[in-house]
Amino acid sequence: MQKQLISAVALAASLLASFAVQAADTAELKVKGVIRPASCAPSFTGGGVVDYGVIPASTLKAGQFTTLPTKDVTMNITCDATTKVAFKAVDNRQSSVISGLMQYPEENFGLGAVGGKNTGGYSIRMTQPTGDGANLTLLATNNNGQSWGSAAGVTKIHMFSFGNNASTPGAYKQLSAKISLTAYINKPEELDLTREIPLDGSATIEVVYL
Repeated sequence: MQKQLISAVALAASLLASFAVQAADTAELKVKGVIRPASCAPSFTGGGVVDYGVIPASTLKAGQFTTLPTKDVTMNITCDATTKVAFKAVDNRQSSVISGLMQYPEENFGLGAVGGKNTGGYSIRMTQPTGDGANLTLLATNNNGQSWGSAAGVTKIHMFSFGNNASTPGAYKQLSAKISLTAYINKPEELDLTREIPLDGSATIEVVYL
């Protein structure tokens, strides 16, 4: 009986040693990497700042929204290879949007708030789009690119692209367009004019690869 026990222990030890040798005989080779589309970077002339300077409170008229002069900047999208892209505009001051300030709420970007009072808003028009030196059409879609149509105003509910016709986005390496921004100030009685009120609009342009 003792011999059988010793033999069983020896067999178990032998099996464990065999498994250990087998485990040591394997090694895993992993292959990693990422296939990524060409990189495209949006930018604006003037560092992306539209500055209205000092606006005297005395120029605001009671009971009325005040329209400020339209200012222009240029938006560029530069890719490291010919690429088909679109973009979205995200309002970083959405909580400060004033209802009724504009005819189309989706074009109304907020200008921030001071003391719990919303300062105003602004709209964005985009014209003169070009791609690799050729004149293009600004396109918009509200169904994630299933169909496209021509556009001018930039909204928060559409995705935009560029093409040489009114229905099909094209692929380009260098895109450019003029942005005309018009700001509106809230009615003076809706503002705390005992303090300085900065215009604090902020929107993010998000590039989408098609």
